[in-house]
Amino acid sequence: MQELITLAIQGKEGSATIAHQRDAELEWAVQPDKMAVYLTAIPAYGGKKITREWLLEELQERAIQESCIDQSALDQVIEAGQAERLCVARGVEPEPGVDSRFEGLVEGCKNLIEDYSEEAQVDFHQVQDFIVVEQGEILMRRTPPTAGVPGLNVMGAELPTEPGRVLEFNPDIDGAIIDPDNPDQLIAAVKGHPILIDKGVSVDPTLRLDAINIESGNIDFDGSVEVKGDVSSGFSLHATGDVFIRGMVEKATVIAGRNLTIVGGVAGEDLGRDQNKELILKARVLAGGDIRAKYANLAHLHAAGDIIIREFVLQSRLSAKGSINLTQPGSKGCIIGGKTTARKEVAVNALGSDANVPTVVRAGRINCKRKLEEQLRTEHKNCLENCEKLEKVLKASENPAQKASINSDMSRKIKATLHSYEQKAERIKAILARLNARKQAESSAVVTVKGAIYPNVYIGIDDAIFNNRVRKTGCSFVREGSEVVSR
Repeated sequence: MQELITLAIQGKEGSATIAHQRDAELEWAVQPDKMAVYLTAIPAYGGKKITREWLLEELQERAIQESCIDQSALDQVIEAGQAERLCVARGVEPEPGVDSRFEGLVEGCKNLIEDYSEEAQVDFHQVQDFIVVEQGEILMRRTPPTAGVPGLNVMGAELPTEPGRVLEFNPDIDGAIIDPDNPDQLIAAVKGHPILIDKGVSVDPTLRLDAINIESGNIDFDGSVEVKGDVSSGFSLHATGDVFIRGMVEKATVIAGRNLTIVGGVAGEDLGRDQNKELILKARVLAGGDIRAKYANLAHLHAAGDIIIREFVLQSRLSAKGSINLTQPGSKGCIIGGKTTARKEVAVNALGSDANVPTVVRAGRINCKRKLEEQLRTEHKNCLENCEKLEKVLKASENPAQKASINSDMSRKIKATLHSYEQKAERIKAILARLNARKQAESSAVVTVKGAIYPNVYIGIDDAIFNNRVRKTGCSFVREGSEVVSR
């Protein structure tokens, strides 16, 4: 323009270039694995503009698979007239096949009663029948694995996929076999109680009894047992599987290898007190899984899982490696007297009574290493005393009058022994510090009381203990440091 202005001022004729027309430019980049195509487009200035036909033609020249092209990305380039490394085509990743799946076909093939939760309360008046399957009944079906879906790169080459694996039925199943007419089905080999396990179903032969009494005698059974009536005083029932008792347990012993359900309650008696002034209880109920019962009176209950009681616990001794729960709506849910211990949590509606009956409730871990700590402290003290004695001997050896009795070899041995005692003392000190740190570490154990807490109730969390002296409303008790506090 300046050149034209100069000519005009001089009154001369002439011409000059004032602008250049430029076509749009396309730069393509295909990923090395050929799974994506990127476009950088420089806009046109008065020249050839970007059109869909042009873009498709360029992609076709590069042998890009039409099904991999992102049409919405092309629309974006056309509308903007430019692009900066925009992905306009992408390959399809292969989809691996799905492994064999196993579908249980027996309705209710699980534990006798579902795990307890606040949302799904257990109604002991509406307990379902004990699940039993007949010999030959189909228990589980295996769905074949899928082949998977191959992938596709932007050049149209197929990408191989990996088919799903054929998974076998669990080889540890008992009481069930693979159907001879269909290798993808599991059938019952015996009549019994089905137990769902990983990739299989076991069938426990189930023993059904009207009652445990003088007619049946004591029962020791390898499998699951259903008792329609009561377990009478003086008798015992021992089963390796689940035990389901529709009546009550009197002054008897019941041991279940898995879960134990007592629709009635446990009513025992005490035989006085032992040398530690603990009640000697006649009724004993033990389970390798959970225990569920209506109530427990003068009974000893121990569960490797949880204990769930609907109504009350009176002067009993309960222990669970899981939790103990007495909080079902509409129930008393109280613990009065005795000792109750759970590893995780004790949750009740009420603790103790107006009669101030001594009641002990604990949650968490009681320090079983107290004796070890005492031994370590004693050993640490002995090490320090020996170090002190050896140091005196070495100091005395430096006296010219004593050098004749302690030669250099003996002095070397004394120093080595002293060093050994010093190292041992340091190791013991470190172990004691770790044990103390564990005791001070935060605990997840809790005792939860929704209703009243009466006087003379002792609440323990781990090794810490709290003596409740006045009636309180519900709260949760946890351990902070070496003390039990309420929240």
